[in-house]
Amino acid sequence: MAAAFTAEVWEHSPDALVAYAPDGTVLHWNPAAESIFGYANAEAQGRNLYDLVVPPAEAEQARISQASALRDGVAVYEAVRRRKDGVLVHINVSARAVLRPDGQLDYFLASKRDETRLKVQRDANLVQARFGALLESTPDATVIVNVLGRIVLVNSQAELLFGYPLAELLGQTVEVLLPDRFRTAHLKNRAGFFAMPHTRAMGEGLELYGLRRNGEEFPVEVSQSPLRTEGGTMVMSAVRDATSRKKASQQFRDLLESAPDAMIIVDPHGQIILANNQAVTLFGWAQDELLGKPIDMLVPERFRGPHPGHRDGFFEQPRTRAMGAGRELYGLRKNGSEFPVEISLSPIETEQGRVVSSAIRDVTDRRRIEQALREKNLELENAAVAKDRFFAGMSHELRTPLNAVIGFTGTLLMQLPGPLNAEQTRQLQLVQTAGQHLLSLINDLLELAKLDAERPALHPETFDCCQVLSDLAATLQPQAQKKGLRFALELPLQPHPIRADRRALNQIVINLMANAIKFTEQGEVALCMSATQLDGRPQLEISMRDTGSGINEFDQSRLFQPFAQLGAVGHPKGEGSGLGLHLSRRLAEAMGGHLDLRSAPGSGSTFTLTLPTG
Repeated sequence: MAAAFTAEVWEHSPDALVAYAPDGTVLHWNPAAESIFGYANAEAQGRNLYDLVVPPAEAEQARISQASALRDGVAVYEAVRRRKDGVLVHINVSARAVLRPDGQLDYFLASKRDETRLKVQRDANLVQARFGALLESTPDATVIVNVLGRIVLVNSQAELLFGYPLAELLGQTVEVLLPDRFRTAHLKNRAGFFAMPHTRAMGEGLELYGLRRNGEEFPVEVSQSPLRTEGGTMVMSAVRDATSRKKASQQFRDLLESAPDAMIIVDPHGQIILANNQAVTLFGWAQDELLGKPIDMLVPERFRGPHPGHRDGFFEQPRTRAMGAGRELYGLRKNGSEFPVEISLSPIETEQGRVVSSAIRDVTDRRRIEQALREKNLELENAAVAKDRFFAGMSHELRTPLNAVIGFTGTLLMQLPGPLNAEQTRQLQLVQTAGQHLLSLINDLLELAKLDAERPALHPETFDCCQVLSDLAATLQPQAQKKGLRFALELPLQPHPIRADRRALNQIVINLMANAIKFTEQGEVALCMSATQLDGRPQLEISMRDTGSGINEFDQSRLFQPFAQLGAVGHPKGEGSGLGLHLSRRLAEAMGGHLDLRSAPGSGSTFTLTLPTG
């Protein structure tokens, strides 16, 4: 009867009954133990009780309690135990040492009552009384969890965030607020936190997601702090919905990926926290090989010494720096090859503090082009020197014999060696005219060469422009009168001093007035001057006007090109080099002025030379 009664108690006891050997091996395991701890009797027998249900943090207390039971015959205590699924339970333990007839220890018999609900209720009452009002004033959703990982208190912000009322959450493991895929890892992380509790910054560690009551997932940032109470250490978690921040972060990542340059984000410690695909392609490292690594890994060894100092200086005085500003830099690829780069640095303020965005561009091709241009420029400079030497020689070699021809022809025409007949005189005049035309062409070519070399031989001096124009008019007027044209001179009454190259001014006026006389068959030509202002700066306008047939719009666009011999409307192309107008405009620009044309067929032409006087 007694044996039957004992078996009945063993099978139907509401408390877990466990018999285990002195070394901890489980001998018997009743149905209540199966229910509380999740292990079937067949799974538990033969295994060590400590390995089975005792968390590492509780092992020492369990051994002390076992020694107490052996010494005193019985030991009663509260403890935390681990279920098969990893969930912690709070139990009340009554352990008794069972001795053999010879007084030696035979086995231990422990009765374990699950008091998890009672523990949760006690802890809930405790934290509600002490922290309830304070938690309601915090802006973030707050969840307090006891050492068992059970929720003992949440504020109204947490109820709204997760969609659960407090009564439904009370006593649940905190993993109920996490998606399934995170729960196993979270159990381990929670155990580690209780073993070494410390405050963790918002968002530190794993990327986490919360799970609402309706099954909806959302990204969260979690800040955890230990909370020491009379009921033991608990954990207070501040939970923030990171949906908006994550969306902004994704948009920022998309922006980085759309950038044409390699983009790398670096924290104040020089660690890479973000890199786009262009950076992966440029440097040859995979994303996971770059993230969390020092930026110095992308810098050649010879530049690494001063690099941290430059970085620290930028963080102390951040400002956007233009691409390529400062020293010549080189990047280092994964394969060890170096390449020239330009870097643009920009500070970015984030919730975690200031970081630096680096835009990196490979300038290998551009450096190669620049080197080729430098070599080509050197070639051109050498060619320009050779050309200058050539023209200097030609200036003497061409002009000297030509001047001799013209001079001797003039001597013959003066009949100093003897009289000439009419035909000889006509032939010599043709020779003289051709020589003078050739000399004029040589002079124009040499002048153009000087201008093309951008070294015009100008000699500025101060003179009265009215007087210079009067003198020129006196030499040009007979040519106009010879063609039956009126010559008008319109000058201010007062002298107008100007600082310019007198020879260049004379050449421009003579070229343009000679063309006006040449292409005007009737009417008049005029030389005018007036004082004007441009943007508050004084200047002189010298106009050369004629009543000729004018120049059509198409020819005007080509008129100032070198060797252009266009002629006026209805007028055949004239003789000459076609360089006069081109040289005139170039000389005007060399003196800081400009030469413009206003003309229309049948309305004559007006060339206006504008020169600064201030």
